[in-house]
Amino acid sequence: KTLAQNYSKSHAEAAARQSEESHAELERERGKYTSFFLNVPADMSGQRPHQALINYNRGNKGGKKVTSKKKTTVDSGDGRDMFKIQMAAPVEGMDDVPTPMLLYNKDRTARTFLHPPSGSGDEEDDGYQRIRRMIRDGGASGVLGSSGGTKAYFHGFVSNNASGPDVVSIDTSDLCPTQDW
Repeated sequence: KTLAQNYSKSHAEAAARQSEESHAELERERGKYTSFFLNVPADMSGQRPHQALINYNRGNKGGKKVTSKKKTTVDSGDGRDMFKIQMAAPVEGMDDVPTPMLLYNKDRTARTFLHPPSGSGDEEDDGYQRIRRMIRDGGASGVLGSSGGTKAYFHGFVSNNASGPDVVSIDTSDLCPTQDW
């Protein structure tokens, strides 16, 4: 009986250590992501009910939805999608004023605006400032060059929520290589 108890105890301790290590790894991985609600408009004031997100269906003719059978998302090989986040060009004299940033995937099935924190600089910003710094420091200029905005590409994934808004989670540990879309 003692041998069996010792054997069970050692396996239970090993399983507990492995569980703790898995939990710690999960927490480290989770810490790399910041999440945002999808389909958030640029104007959060509620004063413009007619405002909607930009419609990117360029091939839309006569109100008919144009669909493509070709998969246009960029899969990184690990189940994550790639997202572009664009930061508007700063207005002269207002370089440090944070503005909403546009986030979308290649086929634009996931899109939203990321808004700066609304409170004091001391409160947690839910990742907005980190993403803004990453774009500013490592992003690429847009098609207008230095007079336009700046963009960067990130890995992430979308979580569909049946009981509420969908969420996009962005990996803020590293930028993706610049893409041509």
